[in-house]
Amino acid sequence: MSGDRDPVVDAVVELARSVAHEKLGEAERHGASRMLLDSLGCALGAIAEPVPRIARDVATGGIGSGSCGLIGDRRRSDADLAAFANGVAIRYFDLNDSYASPHGVGHPSDYIAAVLAAAEDSGRGGREVIGGMAVAYELFAALTDALQLGVEGWDHVLAGSIASAVAAGVVFGLDDAGLRQCVSLAMVPNFPLQATRLGELSMWKGCAAGNASRGGVFAARLARAGLSGPPLPFVGRGGFEAVVGIEVDREALRPGRRPPAIGQSHLKRYPSGYFSQGAIDAAIELRSRLDGDGSIAAVQVGTFSYGAKVMAGDPEKWRPATRESADHSLPYVVATALVHGDLDLRRFAPEALSDPAVAEVLRVLEVQEDPECAAAWPETVMTKLAVTTRSGRREETQVRFYRGHAQNPMSDQEIEEKARGLAAGALSDQAFRSLADRVWGLEELASVEELLSLTWP
Repeated sequence: MSGDRDPVVDAVVELARSVAHEKLGEAERHGASRMLLDSLGCALGAIAEPVPRIARDVATGGIGSGSCGLIGDRRRSDADLAAFANGVAIRYFDLNDSYASPHGVGHPSDYIAAVLAAAEDSGRGGREVIGGMAVAYELFAALTDALQLGVEGWDHVLAGSIASAVAAGVVFGLDDAGLRQCVSLAMVPNFPLQATRLGELSMWKGCAAGNASRGGVFAARLARAGLSGPPLPFVGRGGFEAVVGIEVDREALRPGRRPPAIGQSHLKRYPSGYFSQGAIDAAIELRSRLDGDGSIAAVQVGTFSYGAKVMAGDPEKWRPATRESADHSLPYVVATALVHGDLDLRRFAPEALSDPAVAEVLRVLEVQEDPECAAAWPETVMTKLAVTTRSGRREETQVRFYRGHAQNPMSDQEIEEKARGLAAGALSDQAFRSLADRVWGLEELASVEELLSLTWP
């Protein structure tokens, strides 16, 4: 096949072209503003945390010169390292959006960082940011379906490396031949392990997608400069299908298979994994019903196999020692919400992880696979919850479409309130207002530098 073109690469490029800015409807263009404001809020909320600070320090080399700006930091960096640092900040609190598939779950907004870096590096504005975001979202969703990476082997950010590379290439104005090189140069060097998300989670959990954005922008820069990659990265000898043993689902890459992904993402209200959002709602509801009725004797959480495996399948999820393990622990977040009636960033501080009241509930909590929840997946992440007190009282509830799910979406006002609350430590109310107004008017944005400057203290 040495003289042939890779049909999967061609399918990726064709799909990217199908969601160009001029083909987007008003709902999708407005959806880009919604996702961008939510992501900037997530990043600004995490700006003072150790991991995003490390990422910015590495990206700037302590000097702060380069073509691209950083969220919440006046220093500058090269495009690929700016994508890394900004991607880490967006992802760190696990509060950014989600895409769900039978074959994987991930966070398409992770790759906004790549689009911003490419747009600033090439002097582009809001229209190109919207178009690039649409490409990144569409490709990440389609590749998550098509690559079928699952839970145990390869991490979902492999799809993000490719999506961010092609999105950056579109922003750079590359032709189809250049975009094919973007795919190869992003994919072949960047095969990430699922070890990132299993067992005791480390600081790297919040960095893996930022690194995928870094690799994607770097690949696009190489392609723009004329560098070529292996011509058959999916179907050739030593390519994806041969090495991983999975045949790529070509149908998942077909343009028009579903509405544009930029308008179908699920937002979060709680800093925890996607599978737990409805469970937290359910726990807060039951806590309000049971208030004052004695201590908890038993808790049953009903979910589906994938959710149980990812968020309750390791011993570390039952006694999390790091914030990264805790925000990916279904038992921990349910127990915490039952004890405190909320689930906010305070509940992941080191002292919170050893809260004896939460530990007591964890001892009587079970996570079970429920047939109705299993049947609802992946249309939704349905959760059932039952709590029994020592007095014998039993209360139960279920949540099918949590607030923020695409079938029960947050309003623009709710997104803005979430972002404002997260940004409060970094920006004044007036400064946030200026930023939000610019994002809602993204179509008219002249430059990314102008946007990022509104995030600086």
